[in-house]
Amino acid sequence: MVQVQVWDDFFAKAEELLRAKPLDCRYTVKYKHREGKMVLKVTDNAECWTYKTNQASDLKKMEKLNKVMTAIMTRGPDVDLEELEEEGAAKK
Repeated sequence: MVQVQVWDDFFAKAEELLRAKPLDCRYTVKYKHREGKMVLKVTDNAECWTYKTNQASDLKKMEKLNKVMTAIMTRGPDVDLEELEEEGAAKK
C-alpha cells in the first residue's frame, strides 16, 4: 500500500488505475469523526493507493473524484471527462 501525500498525485493514480482495470478496481472512503480524518483508498488487489487528510477543503476534491469514478464506471474507461463537463454545464 502506497500512501500519497499530494492530492493531485493521488487523483492521477486513481484515475489511471480505474481506466486500466475498471472491473477490478475499488474505491473506498473512511471517515473517522473523533479524529476528523478522512482516508481514501483505490485498489485493484495488485496496487493500492491511499490518501489521508484532515482538511475540510479536501471534501470538494473528493467530490470531483467521485464524479470521475462514477463516469468511468458507468460509461467505460474511454469516457472523455471534458465532454461530460460540457454536458453538465449545458443542462444548467
